[in-house]
Amino acid sequence: MSGAITYMLIEQVGKGEIIETLLNYFTQLAAGITLTPTSKTPKKTRAMDRLYMAKAMSPVFTKLMNMVLALRPESVEQYLIGCLNDMKLSGDYDVVEETVEVQAVPTVPEVTETSTPAAPPVPEGPPMPPKMTILTLGLSLSGKTTFLKTLQGDPNPAPKPTVGFIPHALQLGSSIVTFYDLGGGDTIRDIWENYYAETHGIIYILDAASDDMTFKTACDVFLTSINSPALKGKPCLLILNKKDLSAYRDLEEVKDEIDIPPNVKCAELILHPQKTAKPGDADPNIDANLDNLFKDIAGDFESIKNRVDADMAEQKKKEDDEKKAKDKRVMKKSLNKAYELNGFEKTDVFSQEDGYEFLAQEVGFMKAEELDEEGREVADLCGYQKIAMMLVAQLRAPVSSKKKKHEWAEIKEYVLECKGECEKGEVDEEAFKDVEEGGGGIGGGGFDWGAC
Repeated sequence: MSGAITYMLIEQVGKGEIIETLLNYFTQLAAGITLTPTSKTPKKTRAMDRLYMAKAMSPVFTKLMNMVLALRPESVEQYLIGCLNDMKLSGDYDVVEETVEVQAVPTVPEVTETSTPAAPPVPEGPPMPPKMTILTLGLSLSGKTTFLKTLQGDPNPAPKPTVGFIPHALQLGSSIVTFYDLGGGDTIRDIWENYYAETHGIIYILDAASDDMTFKTACDVFLTSINSPALKGKPCLLILNKKDLSAYRDLEEVKDEIDIPPNVKCAELILHPQKTAKPGDADPNIDANLDNLFKDIAGDFESIKNRVDADMAEQKKKEDDEKKAKDKRVMKKSLNKAYELNGFEKTDVFSQEDGYEFLAQEVGFMKAEELDEEGREVADLCGYQKIAMMLVAQLRAPVSSKKKKHEWAEIKEYVLECKGECEKGEVDEEAFKDVEEGGGGIGGGGFDWGAC
């Protein structure tokens, strides 16, 4: 956790990007890669750093550390990834939404003394929306991160392959354009569709000088991606990269392999500044092609935004349903442990007195005597099992103010439902691994709370 804190302090990400940046940090850590801050110059802790830590970061880290210490998952990284995903999907950002007036937390990347920002000019035409999200896709080593570093003014980018997800924000007049840089490896491509719904436009970077097998794979992935329901028809820029190499395939050759849809515009570019006709300067055609993409988005923004809103709502419902089902499996596994049902051994079970005290503290009381009769009855139903009582405590006293505080009667009905299914021998095979893998956030539950 200390490495993550150091990374965040040096990066000084905007408050709205804390969850995403932490999610990317732990995703890469789980893959065996330790992220290093983009700022290579050590700096002393300043008063602004301490304020940023106290107001923006401290609530998030405190919440995560408390949950890790309470549950002690076998894989801390995987557990934290699950927690952060839950926070992202539930909109649980209230822990970082306090006003933090710290000038050292830029909404756009800082510019070093040796670089000149290469953000695209404000395009003429339809008014630019205040915010746009652009998905940057392509196979590994196609040039996605090089492209984004070039936009930020890096004259000689040397990025490592992206594992997971990294957001890059650029100021475009009064508009903030956030580019999502997604890793292009075989396994990481499975997460791409998680970001399709919120996207206003797509940039797909194709290494047009790659070997035949890689080129064909890249073309297939391109067609599969842009024809997915959440991306189909959205403005798209297909960049044919590495025009400087002898193995480069021009647009006509690419068209022989790909049936390019009408919503896709194509550009033949050299994305690395050191490979252009004037080494160190970005390809001058980059700006014009981005200009056209932004115009396409701005010209149909109301329709695209409505589609994004609808797709996001549908995706959130699906993910909420999946989370509720997973939480219910965790509850049933905990009850199986409490009552030694379905082949489970009794584990993490308190005495009655200690169980009342534990649940009382979990819902915010100082001592067991403050827990009322209904709360004690729920503790009894949980068999004083630690995880089961943590789950019900999150329903009774959720950490996020955006989540509903449930009455003990509702929680009792939910626990009884889960216990009844356990007694009938209804055990999902996934229940045998949810807790050990650190999966599933706490709270939500499978019971239809809306029916109460």
